[in-house]
Amino acid sequence: MNIDVKIKTDDLNFKMRVSGIIIQNNKILVTDMDDSGFLCLPGGYVELGETTEEAVLRELKEEICIDFKIKKYLGVAENYFINKFSKKIHEISFYYLVKPCKKINSDDFTLFENDKGGIIKHDFKWIDISSMDKYDIRPVFIKEILQKKNNVFNHIIINKSN
Repeated sequence: MNIDVKIKTDDLNFKMRVSGIIIQNNKILVTDMDDSGFLCLPGGYVELGETTEEAVLRELKEEICIDFKIKKYLGVAENYFINKFSKKIHEISFYYLVKPCKKINSDDFTLFENDKGGIIKHDFKWIDISSMDKYDIRPVFIKEILQKKNNVFNHIIINKSN
């Protein structure tokens, strides 16, 4: 079994993630994982020895069950926040604009992912990019980025943990 890049301590958790931005008909694909109550981009942890490009393609295949191609690297974000369990999190996330190798159903859909023995429920939803402000999408900065024409953001630091 491959090991995810994450560190857990009593005071702080660190994780290295990737996210795929999938746009179809001016809508973005987001997911509510395990009925979390908010939406996020599909993706997951980078594994030790794996590039972020390999990780995003693997994670999307695991979650959506189809292959993707990377169109463009968009940027990296350092995100500091407190999760729903009141735990401080330091997350480094790499974002890629990706294209499915075959068309994805344009209706909302649910899939279950076997993630190293744990089952994760993904409720996928297509949201019009122009109406993203109506939804609780995390990280929040992604709404503004996606409404820009070029989507590139290089390196962002968000600190909501203080």
